[in-house]
Amino acid sequence: MVLELGGSDPFIVMASADLETAVATAVSARMINSGQSCIAAKRFIVQESIADAFTEQLVLKYGALQVGDPMNPDTEIGPLATATILKDLDAQVRACVHQGGKVLIGGAPLPHTQGNYYQPTILADIPLTAPINQEEFFGPVALLYRMPDLDTAIRLANSTPFGLGASAWTQDAAERDRLIQEIEAGSVFINGMVKSDPRLPFGGIKRSGYGRELSAEGIREFVNIKTVWVK
Repeated sequence: MVLELGGSDPFIVMASADLETAVATAVSARMINSGQSCIAAKRFIVQESIADAFTEQLVLKYGALQVGDPMNPDTEIGPLATATILKDLDAQVRACVHQGGKVLIGGAPLPHTQGNYYQPTILADIPLTAPINQEEFFGPVALLYRMPDLDTAIRLANSTPFGLGASAWTQDAAERDRLIQEIEAGSVFINGMVKSDPRLPFGGIKRSGYGRELSAEGIREFVNIKTVWVK
């Protein structure tokens, strides 16, 4: 058996990163399939010295996203799969605000529309003790955190029960090596968006599942190895 389960993937941006590329990728990484992807980036952990610039650019890009009919080629964000997902997502956002979080943009279902549409949303100033930090958000909602240094970023990234994928942005070799070695996830992508590729083993750790699919490692998960010994 192989289980690929949920995730609360971190997207870490250090001060040494290419900020413009990181912001542009952050939008795609969160909004893939209208945010309904296990490996979509969900928690954006940004170094304090660049957090204002990152936040400003991210809010502007979120505000420009076109939400609407998925059959329209201009649409960038479509509906959620079911009314239950919409209801649950909205409840999570409201709980986050109740626990002290701040809505930077969005924060509610899209009004006056038919369908399960939710506004592209960014939540910030979330108390680290809030239970909402331990949940997966399955929809176009991003959680934004500021942190002073790499130690704090890694500790925060690893602080959930999930461990599917992680994206980290840095131009510093020492930071890169620590992120690769210390992030608890089945996949760590440096300066790129987490994605599955048939050439690479894919799967999670902790509550994000076990075993691997794809690549030679994935094929071997479903093969009984027969041992033969002859004297």
